[in-house]
Amino acid sequence: MPAGSGTDHYQQQSPSLSLSASASPSLSAAAVSAPGLALPKPAGIRPEWRDPVEFARSALGVELWERQRETLRAVAASRRVAVKSGNGLGKDFTAAVAMLWYLSCHDPGIVLSTAPTFRQVRHLLWRQVRSLYRRGAAQLGGTMLDTRWELSDDRYAMGLSADGADQFQGFHCENMLIVVDEAEGVAETIYEAVEALMTSARPKLLLIGNPTTTRGAFHRAFHQESGIYHTITMSAAESPNVAAGRVVIPGLTTAEWVEERRAIWGGDSPLFRARVLGEFPERDDDSLLSNAEIEAAAVLWDEYGDGYAAPGNDAASAAPSVPGLPALWPQRPAPAADALRVVFGVDVARLGRSSSVIVVRRGDAVAYMREFDGIDTMELAGRVIVAFREWQPERVNVDAVGVGGGVVDQLWRQGAPVQEFNGGLPPLKDLDCANRRAEGYLTLRRLFREGRIRIPRDAGLLHELAELRCTFDSRGRMLMESKTNLRRRGLPSPDKADALMMAFADDLTISPGFSRRE
Repeated sequence: MPAGSGTDHYQQQSPSLSLSASASPSLSAAAVSAPGLALPKPAGIRPEWRDPVEFARSALGVELWERQRETLRAVAASRRVAVKSGNGLGKDFTAAVAMLWYLSCHDPGIVLSTAPTFRQVRHLLWRQVRSLYRRGAAQLGGTMLDTRWELSDDRYAMGLSADGADQFQGFHCENMLIVVDEAEGVAETIYEAVEALMTSARPKLLLIGNPTTTRGAFHRAFHQESGIYHTITMSAAESPNVAAGRVVIPGLTTAEWVEERRAIWGGDSPLFRARVLGEFPERDDDSLLSNAEIEAAAVLWDEYGDGYAAPGNDAASAAPSVPGLPALWPQRPAPAADALRVVFGVDVARLGRSSSVIVVRRGDAVAYMREFDGIDTMELAGRVIVAFREWQPERVNVDAVGVGGGVVDQLWRQGAPVQEFNGGLPPLKDLDCANRRAEGYLTLRRLFREGRIRIPRDAGLLHELAELRCTFDSRGRMLMESKTNLRRRGLPSPDKADALMMAFADDLTISPGFSRRE
C-alpha cells in the first residue's frame, strides 16, 4: 500500500485477481446502465446466502480476513454495528459486500448509503459496489447504475448525498439497511435523519470509518452509546500482512507501511492511533476534556457514588483502576471538613432546543440531576425551591443571563441563598480566560484532571462534556465555543454541562443584591 494512502481496497489471495476498484476497468454511468448489464431478477433467495461470508465466497468469489468476516456476521445478527478502522484494511470493501448481501437476501428490501460528500459516495463505496457486482452479476441480477442497484420497485440500493437531511425522507420498507461510510465526518443533522429511518420494522445500521475525532455520533457509538452497538476495531496490527511480516493478501496494509508511519508520526501520536491502530485519539486539540478524564470521573462515581469510603478503611486498596490514567489517584483521600457541603447549579432554558437543568453537587460528586423541557421561569423557580427544601444547599448558583434573571429574582424573594453566574462578565481570578464562562470551565477541567470530581453515567451529560471545545482570542485568552457555533455543528446547547460547571463555580458567582448595586 502506498505510504499515506487512505483508500480502502482488497485483493483476493491470488495476486493475479484483484478486487480493488482501481485494478478493474471503471464502470461509467453509461456503461453500467447499458442493456447488457440489466439482468433478470433472481428466481429466489438462496438459503446458502443467508450467511454473508458464504455469500461473499460463492456469489462474489472472494475470501475475507477475520475482521471483515466478523463485521459481516455482526450486520446479519445485530441491529446496529459500528466499525472503526485503520487505513487500508478493507472497510469500504466490507461495506460493499454487506450492501450486496443484504439486498440479495431480503425481498422487499432497501439499502441506503451515505458519506460526508457525494464524491465519496460515488468514488469510494459505490466504486467497490460496482466492481463486486460485476463479479457476480449473473447471479445477482437487476440493473446496476452509478450509485443505484435495482432488482424491483421495492427492492433496491442507492447512494445518497449528505448535503441535507431531506435526502433521507420518504423511504419506507420493513427491511432496511443504512450504511454510513466515512462515518466520522457525517454531520449530526444527517444522523438525526438516519435515526428517523430506524423506526421501520427490521432496520439495520452500519457505521464505518476512521476514528480521527473524539466527538460526534461515530465516536458516541463506541462510548456513550456502546450499549446499543456491536462495535468492531480493524487494526493494522491484526492485518494478515502485518502479522505474517509478508504480503499474504495483496492490497491490505503491510508491515513496511506501518513502520513508515511509526517513524514519521510516532507510535504514540493521535495519527498513528487513528490511521494505523484504528483507535480514537485521547482528545482533539480543541477539546476541553479528554475521553479518559471523563471516563475517570464516571468510574469514580461508579465506585463511590456520591459518598465516601468509611473512615479508617484502606482507601488505597479501594481506589479504582482508571484506564488511560493509571497513576492519577494513588489513593482515595479522606473526606475534607466541607466534603458534604451541598451546592446547586441551575441552567435556565432559552428558546430553541435548550432544557433547564438542576445539578446538585455534594462535596466533589453529583448527587442529583434533573432536566426539564418546556417549563417557564416561574415553574423552574418552584422546582428549585422544592429541591432546596429537600437538599438544603448553602448556595444556589443560577445562570443569570437573559431569562435566568427572572429565576434569580423569584429565588431571592423566597429566601434561597441564590448566587448569580454571568458567563459574559470578565474573569474574577484567571486572567488567561476571556470571560467568566471560560473561567468556570477551566476550573471544571482542573477538577477532572486532578480526580476531584465524580459524575454519573448520564448519556446526555457525557456527550455534552465530550463535545466541549475551547479556543483562544487574539490576546491568547481561553474562550469556550459559542452556542451559535454548536448549532452550526448540529448540536444542542450543553445545558447539563453548564449546570455542572456552575455547581462547581463557588468563587465565580455574585449575590443578586451586589449585582443590582452595580
